[in-house]
Amino acid sequence: MPSQGERQNYNWRPNDYSSTTLHRYDMEAEHWTKAFKNASNNHTVGDVTTPLRSIMGGVDFVLSILSLILIILIHFVKWLRSYKVG
Repeated sequence: MPSQGERQNYNWRPNDYSSTTLHRYDMEAEHWTKAFKNASNNHTVGDVTTPLRSIMGGVDFVLSILSLILIILIHFVKWLRSYKVG
């Protein structure tokens, strides 16, 4: 069993620069990065802004469609007025 001094000097973990050791440290870093991202994502799931953003996106889409229809109607009325009867 390692002594307290060996544990404090991290003798229980490899300290060389071999490819195996570096690969293991990269895998551990990826694990911790995913864990922190998942923890932060769990806190934003109950956030009020997420449903609000989806509602505002739907409202924005409806307003865009209505604007397009209005522009088409205006051009159609102008086209009808341009015809000369007679």
